[in-house]
Amino acid sequence: MSATRAQQSSRARSDEAELAELLAGLAKLAAETAPEPVDALEAEQWASSLIGMMQTSGLPGESIESVFVPPLIRAFEDLCSEEALAALRAIGAICAPENKELIRGAGDRLAATGLAEPPWVERLGQTEPTAAALMCEEAFDDGVSVMVEFAEPNANAHTIGIYIDHNLGGIVKDVFLAGSLTDVRDQLQRQTAGEAGVTIRDLDLAEARARVDAALYMLDHTYDPPITEDVRSMRALMATRMRLLPEGLDPPEDHVDVTPEERDALLEDFLSSPEGRTWHGDEDAEDVAGLAIEFGADYNHGGPLRWSPVVVELFMTSWLARKVTREPEFFERVPDVLCDWVAYAGRRRGVGSAPLREALGAVDTYRAEMRHSVNDPEAWGPAKAFAVAALDAGVDLTDRDEVERFIGRYNDGLAA
Repeated sequence: MSATRAQQSSRARSDEAELAELLAGLAKLAAETAPEPVDALEAEQWASSLIGMMQTSGLPGESIESVFVPPLIRAFEDLCSEEALAALRAIGAICAPENKELIRGAGDRLAATGLAEPPWVERLGQTEPTAAALMCEEAFDDGVSVMVEFAEPNANAHTIGIYIDHNLGGIVKDVFLAGSLTDVRDQLQRQTAGEAGVTIRDLDLAEARARVDAALYMLDHTYDPPITEDVRSMRALMATRMRLLPEGLDPPEDHVDVTPEERDALLEDFLSSPEGRTWHGDEDAEDVAGLAIEFGADYNHGGPLRWSPVVVELFMTSWLARKVTREPEFFERVPDVLCDWVAYAGRRRGVGSAPLREALGAVDTYRAEMRHSVNDPEAWGPAKAFAVAALDAGVDLTDRDEVERFIGRYNDGLAA
């Protein structure tokens, strides 16, 4: 074995030992301080929260359970206490399938020593899905809530509600745990009674799983997602509950390709509309409208005509800053043109007057933040940073040879 390989092997063993020591401390602390669950659901929530503590350190696509759970289980078994046995039984109920045999074996070995099982252990794994519903908000369609009810024999039903955020790529953004689905629907209908376009409909269990599985996949492949703490603490419980639902159904396909011809036709329709005709022939204004269409077609759930206040914010304060290279005077034109585009898009989608006013108000709200972000190099994407550097260096971006020579100098500068 070479010296380098020996060093790597030694480092790996050191890392494993350090991880084992860390998880041994966590297992001891968890066993000593955990509240005693009154039922199986509370035990599952506790176990899910414990696993969720480890989710914060993961990279997109990395299986946290495969890294942390096996040594954690060994640490609990080493404690050899009734609290450790209860922890193993609870974790075994909500862990990933590949860890179940390992956890069951560790728990059975502890039980064989004479340790008493927790009083709720027989109820673990008795939960069954009974119904599902989908809550949508049609005007802006920023997201949907998938709500699934579960029941245990001789126990109250509980509902997991999962909010899927369309503006964040379809990730799980929030989650709640409540009583029966009937009670949840009644409460939500009372809360949204004055909101136009909010609907709650029955949902097929297979579709519910397909929607949530897709959203969990996007969550797991998103770096540092802006989610609530409840999502982390209930991540394992959500996945476990979804595995109880029928599988095999694909999630609804919401993305629709917008061809270049369709984008051009949409721009022409806007420029000939009551909202946009004043901008016809104004090169910068037409450019702004074209960028709004490009953003909507390529990055926005629902396409070029869906403009909620959140979409306005993302376009003005994030996308323009990351993607678009123009003179400062150009960005001064954006809010006025965007107001007319949002009004046009709202009319085309049939958005009511009240929500449309919210979207138009957002344009003014984010005007100052947009000015700041488009001039902040830290907010620029790599392509924009390169284009600005090239223009500042006097590079003709239409000259391929000149651009290639600049790329070499630019990369050398980054590597320095």
